[in-house]
Amino acid sequence: MRKILTILILLIGQLCFANMASPILRGTFSSSAFSSRDIDIIKEKIHFSIDKDFNTGNYVIEYFIKTDLEGKQTPLLFYARDYTSDFKLWVDDQEVKLLEIPHEYISTINTPFERFANSFKKPFREGESETVEISWEKNSAFVYELNDLKYFEADLTAGEHIIRIEYAANVWTDITGWVKEYSFRYSLSPAQYWRSFGSLEIVLDATASNYLLETNLGQPTHGKLDSIAFWNFNKLPVDFIKITYKPQVSSLAKAMIAIGPIGLTLIIAILITLFHLIQIKRYRKNNPSKKHSWVVIVGSIVIPSLIIISYMLSFGIIDRAIGKEAGNYHGYTFLIIMLSPILWPIYWLIMLRADNAIKRKMNKAQKL
Repeated sequence: MRKILTILILLIGQLCFANMASPILRGTFSSSAFSSRDIDIIKEKIHFSIDKDFNTGNYVIEYFIKTDLEGKQTPLLFYARDYTSDFKLWVDDQEVKLLEIPHEYISTINTPFERFANSFKKPFREGESETVEISWEKNSAFVYELNDLKYFEADLTAGEHIIRIEYAANVWTDITGWVKEYSFRYSLSPAQYWRSFGSLEIVLDATASNYLLETNLGQPTHGKLDSIAFWNFNKLPVDFIKITYKPQVSSLAKAMIAIGPIGLTLIIAILITLFHLIQIKRYRKNNPSKKHSWVVIVGSIVIPSLIIISYMLSFGIIDRAIGKEAGNYHGYTFLIIMLSPILWPIYWLIMLRADNAIKRKMNKAQKL
């Protein structure tokens, strides 16, 4: 008896783990440009191509702008973080060097950024000296890392110009579900603060990946998601673009996911409970006059423990059926152990009554 309890405690100890890491593995986060209120953006064109492994994607983004000013200026400011290659920029097909934002631009007045937002300043909070607080509306501000803002200056003539940027993005991985979900994300929300919004063209090139993709952009204007798809908008379709790929899994894995940990535990519970009842009946057949059944006592400790362990193990069983694309994120599954003090006495009472019923039936049969 003592050995059995020791083994159960050791097994439970091994299974008591909690996944406290973030369920979202961040990839590249970037957005449409922050625009000076001295220019009109006639069109934004986003061309995004995905590699064959769905690990990285290449952005080529063009802004067709019109400015009424002449001379050196900062028409656009870009935001991108955690990207995987050099962030490159061209103005009218001439490559332009990116610059570090001078600290005086966020601590004094009469800076190039005064025309970008209601306010563009250092936060007052301690420990955020390398950040900037940008407010487009009253009582609403966002804090950005200075290193994530891509600043440049260009000597422009009044009229129309094309600004192009290129960089490679890392994929996001969401492990909250049974199967991992991969995505690329791009925020369009800064465009709602532009002085004007002309049109938006999005091109998704998935010819290299050959995966079944989903987006939150609706059906393409023309083309197909598994090759090259095109969208055209005259207003913002969503706050951020999300291009998603969810791997396909085997039929067995789909069935296991549908049954779920509770279903698997119920199946195992029914089987081992039936086995226990058979052993109780067998013991009573050989020992009809015994007052207590050690099979009932031991089984009332072992079987509920096995049911609890089965529930905890069921997550791993389903993950193994899914394979390498399993999310493996299940939180505090060990908390099921807290039901032990409830499950043990309930199960014992049920088996005790079953044992007494079997005992009475056998004694009655002997008297006849």
